[in-house]
Amino acid sequence: MPTSIREQVLAAFETLLGTVTAPNVPSTVTVYRGRRKAVPETNLPALVMQASIISQDQFNAGAVRNLERVAVSALVKESTDAALDQALADVSAAVQRAVEADPTLGGLAVDTNLSEADQATANDEGIGGIGEAFLAFTVEFWTRPGDPYTAAP
Repeated sequence: MPTSIREQVLAAFETLLGTVTAPNVPSTVTVYRGRRKAVPETNLPALVMQASIISQDQFNAGAVRNLERVAVSALVKESTDAALDQALADVSAAVQRAVEADPTLGGLAVDTNLSEADQATANDEGIGGIGEAFLAFTVEFWTRPGDPYTAAP
């Protein structure tokens, strides 16, 4: 059974997220794709990937330009505010590094660009807790009109 180009792009992005390792984040980072419910604290640190279509524009008779938004929420838990801030900064940088290592996602995409980023900061009470860093990427890829299973040059 064929796999759509969009699904191949998202699977390649998820694979890149699976390579994320960050200094000051001591354990393995678990990747969840499309998770809607909260990630249990025992499963942190974690990356939650959500995808949505931005646009599909027919460029000419033979090609459709697809823009996909891939949002990544990085969740970490630390015992102090300083450690939480450092872990959030490190995991954000590690996600960006992983994606920038292959912005064409194995040749499936034209490019992948960071389009938005935000880091929730600790509450300055010295107690740490759970924090979230948010990154959104725009992925550009091309398909044939009426055929989402075939890449266009």
